[in-house]
Amino acid sequence: MMKVNVPFQKEIIRYQEQLNLFRISIQHLPASMPTDASTRAWCRDVALKLAETQSLIDHVFKAKKLPYRELAKQFLFRISSLKRHSNYILALFLIKHGDYQLLHKHLNYIL
Repeated sequence: MMKVNVPFQKEIIRYQEQLNLFRISIQHLPASMPTDASTRAWCRDVALKLAETQSLIDHVFKAKKLPYRELAKQFLFRISSLKRHSNYILALFLIKHGDYQLLHKHLNYIL
């Protein structure tokens, strides 16, 4: 019989609820994950920069979407690339910014 990690399970449920606020389905996240390793690394960088800038954090939680223009202006990211990978970037951002230590630890291991 498989042992269930209850704290990890609760964290995933909280994360799923937060994703739902952004109209992101946890079931569709694997399909939105970039296949190219360099693109995944770029998305991680965007999520980190987003999580480190309070004005951008405020915008994300108010609008429930990425602040495309502000990211493009401050960090010279292409808006089209941000839009293409927005769900994946937001999903990473929510883990980085939120209180998801177990998920964060797991993702650091696999990313």
